[in-house]
Amino acid sequence: MRRFALIIAASIVFTCAGAKVIKKEEMNAENLKKFAGSLYGYEDPTTPLTPAPNGFKPIYLTHFGRHGSRFLDNASNYDRPYTILKDASDAGALTDFGKDVLRRVEIIRAEADQRAGDLTPKGMQQHRDIARRMVENYPELFTRDKTVVARSTTSHRVLVSEYSALMQILRMRPKMKIDYDSSNHDEPWMYTEDRAVSAHKRKINAAVQEFNQRHTHPERLMGALFKDPVFISNYQGRDMSGTLYSALYDLASNVQGSDPGVDLYDVFTYDEWYDLFLINNMRWYSQGGFTPLTDNVVPYGHCATLQNFIDSAEAAIAGNGVSATLRYGHEVTLMSFFSLLDLNGTGYSTDDLESVADHWVTYDVAHMGGNVQWVFFRNRRGEVIVKFLLNEEEATLPETVPFYCDAKGRERKPFYRWEDVKDFYQAKISYWEEYKSRETRE
Repeated sequence: MRRFALIIAASIVFTCAGAKVIKKEEMNAENLKKFAGSLYGYEDPTTPLTPAPNGFKPIYLTHFGRHGSRFLDNASNYDRPYTILKDASDAGALTDFGKDVLRRVEIIRAEADQRAGDLTPKGMQQHRDIARRMVENYPELFTRDKTVVARSTTSHRVLVSEYSALMQILRMRPKMKIDYDSSNHDEPWMYTEDRAVSAHKRKINAAVQEFNQRHTHPERLMGALFKDPVFISNYQGRDMSGTLYSALYDLASNVQGSDPGVDLYDVFTYDEWYDLFLINNMRWYSQGGFTPLTDNVVPYGHCATLQNFIDSAEAAIAGNGVSATLRYGHEVTLMSFFSLLDLNGTGYSTDDLESVADHWVTYDVAHMGGNVQWVFFRNRRGEVIVKFLLNEEEATLPETVPFYCDAKGRERKPFYRWEDVKDFYQAKISYWEEYKSRETRE
């Protein structure tokens, strides 16, 4: 156990992150949507999957996915910017550009009327496509003698995501047995965070507030929207510049998840887009990533999810007839869970908040429709290997976990021996239990 505890510590401190980071100077019209961060809409994978080594056949797939693209989760996200701009228009305080922004905001708001938080048609399609590729890539797992187990949180948009995926599977495999549910019974491993991390998370609040202040620069935009920026700096007795600035970013970011017929991509300069992305990214890193500022423990808050993955896989390997386990939830689980898994360096840890986005980015971790899949294979000798898919692209663990080697001693990337993976992750869970016990004693 001590050996694996040391491996865990090494992976937190020394992991070389593998996120597909886009530098600020590389921003362009084609990749601008990614700087929506957690609001980035899921896109189809483009890299072919590596075939399993000779003799290995797929036996099980286990998955956790965030709901697909949705409307912003509160009507106030649409009403607030609209009301401010409408009041300014009525007062004759908007520039021509400001009037055009108001026109587009009104259209976006109308599309979302009575739909706040709902999954969009694009969100449904994202999950249909992900499920379709599961069946196409691993047809052996979707046969009439196997069972798919599906679970979701009770959120409406998550339920619709789950149903979209299951209906796609049934279209392709109408005789497939599906065991599905949505219940608070599953909350401990589907959503709820271990309370023991709460006090640690609060430690980073001041640092994040200072970071956000450094990256909030609404002055240029307010000058472009209002004939006299005093209107917004003293709106109903308060300076609402920062509020309007961030609200328009949310609208501009999320519009890619629906089809209102207009967008707001031109509202911000690339510098402003990047700053606003940094704030979005920091929100989720500080709440779900590893950092010394929170004692490098926050991702352990979802060890119950990891244990469920291990237990479900062990039962399937033993022959319980389940060929796929599909889970549907939210980014609050996925951000921590991905960091805990440490796929492609998502276990990156730093106390230098300005460097976070050079290594850990929400658009490559848990954006709309983001998901992780573990795919298991077995040969006639009973060897079990597994590979990881992060948003359907093959992903790797830290170098401390060796790749599977075939009988000739050749590394077969990106496959791992299940026993090595299980030991690595079970050690993380044990470490967390020991950590909590030590805190209680102290």
